[in-house]
Amino acid sequence: MKSTRILYHFSFLLVVSFSLFSCNKSNNEPKPEMKYNYFPLNVGAEVIYNVDSTVYNNFNNSTTNYIFQLKDITTNKFIDAQGNEAFRIERFKKTDTDDWFFQKVIVRKIISNRAEEVLDNKRYVRLVFPPTLQSTWNGNLYNDLGAWPHEVKDLDVPLTIAANNLDSTIAIQQYNEVNLIREDIYDETYAKNIGLVVKEVKAVDKNINTGVITRGFKYKMELASWK
Repeated sequence: MKSTRILYHFSFLLVVSFSLFSCNKSNNEPKPEMKYNYFPLNVGAEVIYNVDSTVYNNFNNSTTNYIFQLKDITTNKFIDAQGNEAFRIERFKKTDTDDWFFQKVIVRKIISNRAEEVLDNKRYVRLVFPPTLQSTWNGNLYNDLGAWPHEVKDLDVPLTIAANNLDSTIAIQQYNEVNLIREDIYDETYAKNIGLVVKEVKAVDKNINTGVITRGFKYKMELASWK
């Protein structure tokens, strides 16, 4: 009977010791860096982009190039319809002939492990946190545009855009489907403490015999300055 009691107390001490060790180990483990600063949301922030767009028209076999600038200004934060803190971004456009004029409103927010953006009345998931190489998610999860499997292609890599030397960027392949008659390529790059710095889109039809573009557009939006 005495040996049984000793064995019982010894077993109990082992269980308690293991539980305390596991708890302490869990508490002492470093928490993962969420990297929210790839999608900064700060009232007063301003980012200017240079944009180069080419439109191909098969109706009259024309190719038209448009060069302009866009400016995103984070004007205020508010509580959205889902009860979450969100930020209003006002986008302005500037051309060779027109000074800055208002274009549209964009809404951005971070909810737990994802960054969302509402653009042209469509809600997108732009990033997930913490991002890792080969992280994948459906960027169109909350809209009706069909599933787009986004994937992280580069993470925490330096990038130079014109005179801007960025020490940490993340490259997202949003969609990539290429065949003999069609190319749909959508990519975005984000930089720490700035947000979006590059957006590239290629959505074109091609002649199956020559590969020449017959219809569609190409669009590249790159960081010019920020503050």
